[in-house]
Amino acid sequence: MVRAQAAGRSSGGGGGTAAEAAALFTIREAGPHQPDAGQDPILYVHTLCPYAERAWLALLEKQVPFQLVHVDLSNKPAWFRRVNPRGLVPAVQHGGQVQVESADICRFVDDAFPGPRLVPDDSQLAQEMEQLIRGPCGGAVSAGLDLCAGRGRHWGIGSGQSARQRADFEAQLEQLAASLRRHGGPFLLGQQPTLADILVYPFVKRFAVAAPLTGYNVEAALGGAIGGWLAAMDARPSCRATAADSQLLLAALRKHRSLDFFDYDTYTACELHPQNAHLLQQ
Repeated sequence: MVRAQAAGRSSGGGGGTAAEAAALFTIREAGPHQPDAGQDPILYVHTLCPYAERAWLALLEKQVPFQLVHVDLSNKPAWFRRVNPRGLVPAVQHGGQVQVESADICRFVDDAFPGPRLVPDDSQLAQEMEQLIRGPCGGAVSAGLDLCAGRGRHWGIGSGQSARQRADFEAQLEQLAASLRRHGGPFLLGQQPTLADILVYPFVKRFAVAAPLTGYNVEAALGGAIGGWLAAMDARPSCRATAADSQLLLAALRKHRSLDFFDYDTYTACELHPQNAHLLQQ
């Protein structure tokens, strides 16, 4: 059951406390039967999927109460393809409709629910945000995955990371750092996080956690500019709810040598998110 109402809230997933963010959602493991669609919105995720984390963050930043359903991607229930025929997360069910694709879900959430805007009202800032999303936000994801792979497979954590891979990744991070400098931080467009921050954070956070395996220290790069941004995001109650425990995640990355290990091995909703165990419903 959803545990709070959005209307009238002055703080919450983004600017409030961790307890207020936790009050916005409950967690259920996907079982043999599809959840009651009347308890919407329902967010279908794997809690370790960075694309799903985007949608999770958007709902928390908007202070929307919701039910989170954790889908084991290595053993999906048969009913899940009625939600998303492609069998992918994230998916959001609301008002009798299902939204898929992480960036589209974030935009849908921003438009469909009241609460702090994820797209700036200022037209110039909104244009800059779109340029960031099309440019260095997407570029940092692609180049970061390439760096982690080294000489190995895409989404893997390999060896032999090259100078070109490091330079390509750092070139994308430099564009993000330039936006931080231009707007004074702590977020990409100033004092409040936007859709740009939400879309790139889950990936850059993973690249930072993987530093002992890849040899590239994201937090120290570019004079610590990206590290400062990560720290500002990490401190938000929304990110404190969605981010896996760094030490537990690093241990899993070291074990599996891949960023998408959750696609092939079963991990429960709170196994690497112990901070959320009290939200798990039976």
